[in-house]
Amino acid sequence: MNFIIPNQIIVSRSTLFSVLLFFLSYHTPAQEKLDFDKHELLNEISTLVKEHFYDPTFNTDVWNRQLDECREQLEEVTTLDQFDKKVNDLLASLNTSHTYFFTRNNPKRYQLLGVFHQLFDKNDTSLFRYEGIGIDTRTIEDKNFIISVYDGFPAAKAGLTFGDQIVSVNGNSFHPIESFSGKANSSVTIELVRNNNPLTIKVPVTVLDGRTMFETALQSSIRIIEQNEKKIGYLHIWSYAGSKYQEQLREAILWGKLSQCDALIVDLRDGWGGADINNLNLFRDPIAIIKSTPRDGPIGSYSGVWEKPVALITNERSTSGKELFAYGFKKLRLGKIIGEKTAGAVVAGRIFKLSSGDLLYLAVNDVHVDGKRLEGIGVMPDVIVNRPIESKTNDPQLERALKELSN
Repeated sequence: MNFIIPNQIIVSRSTLFSVLLFFLSYHTPAQEKLDFDKHELLNEISTLVKEHFYDPTFNTDVWNRQLDECREQLEEVTTLDQFDKKVNDLLASLNTSHTYFFTRNNPKRYQLLGVFHQLFDKNDTSLFRYEGIGIDTRTIEDKNFIISVYDGFPAAKAGLTFGDQIVSVNGNSFHPIESFSGKANSSVTIELVRNNNPLTIKVPVTVLDGRTMFETALQSSIRIIEQNEKKIGYLHIWSYAGSKYQEQLREAILWGKLSQCDALIVDLRDGWGGADINNLNLFRDPIAIIKSTPRDGPIGSYSGVWEKPVALITNERSTSGKELFAYGFKKLRLGKIIGEKTAGAVVAGRIFKLSSGDLLYLAVNDVHVDGKRLEGIGVMPDVIVNRPIESKTNDPQLERALKELSN
C-alpha cells in the first residue's frame, strides 16, 4: 500500500516508516536546569545596569517597564538557555554593543574570561576551559551555520568550513556546549549540509582554553599563498586583546615565515577586538634603516617595520579594537581594507562575574575617535566584498585581497 503526501510524491509504507524513524532519531539534548533563583539573578543584572551602564541618561522608566515584562515571562522559564534568551532580549533594548549575558552554555563565556584572565583565579580552570571542536556558529531561521572555524583545531583539520549547516551531532540536535560536553579525547559524528549536499564527518573533541586558543589559531593560520608569481603572506588575528598577539604578528612578518613575502594580508574577521591603535606603527614608515656588515657573509638590513604592500580583511563581526585598528589603517592610507563594514561596536565593555558564575558584559564607557562616535557606524572598507552564508565554501573576500595584492 502506498501513501500520497501533499507534494504528490508516492511513498511506500516501508519508506515512510524509515523517514519517520529518521526524524525521530534527532532529538534535542536535555537542557540544563536552573541552579539559581532566576528572579534574584535578574535583579542582580538590572542593578549592575543601573549602576554601571555608560549612559547615565538612559530611560530608566522604559527599562523598568521592560524589566517587569521580563519578570512575568520568567514564570515559564525552566532551563538556562531559556533564561539566557529572556535576559539578552532585555539587554538588547539598550541598543548598545559590549552588552550581553554570557552563560556557561555559551563558548564565548569561556573565551571572554580568557581575554580578561588576569582578573580571575588562574587555578580555577573551569572559568576558561570548555570542550569543543573550534567553531563559532550562528542560528538563522532555526538552522545552525558555521561562521568561524578556528585554525589549528579539530574542526579545521577535519575540513569543516564557513557556511556549513550543522544538522546533528551524534544524532542529536546541535548545541554549542552540550553537543561536546564530556566527549574530550573521543570523536563525534557531525551531519552537515554543504552546498545543498548532505555530508557526514567525524571530528575529535578537545579541551579549548580561552586564555591560549587564539594564540594557537593565529599561529596555525600563517601561510604563504602564491599568485601571479608573487608570494603573499596571510595570517588571521582571531583576537587582538593583548600584546602577545602583536608580538606573534611582528615575529611572523619581520623575521619569521612571512618575512620574505612580497605582500601581506591581515585578516581581522570574527573573534575578539582589543587592538592597541599603536600597533599600526608596525606598518608606518621606518624611523631608520639599520644595516650591519659582518666580516664575511651577506649584509643585514633591519627597519623594524613592514615596508611592503599590506591589506586588511574585515567583516560585520570585526569589532571594538579591531575597528580602531581599521580606522587608523584607513586614515594613514597604509593599504586597502577589503570586505564588509565593521560591526560598529566601539564602546568600552567590562565583565561582571555574577553570583551564578555566568557573566554580564556591560558597556561602561562611551568612545569617540577623532571626535566622532563609531558605535553603530563602523569602518567602511575601501573595496566592498560581501560574504553571505550562501557563498558556502567560497571566500570572495580573501580572493579579492589576493587579487589586489598580486596585481
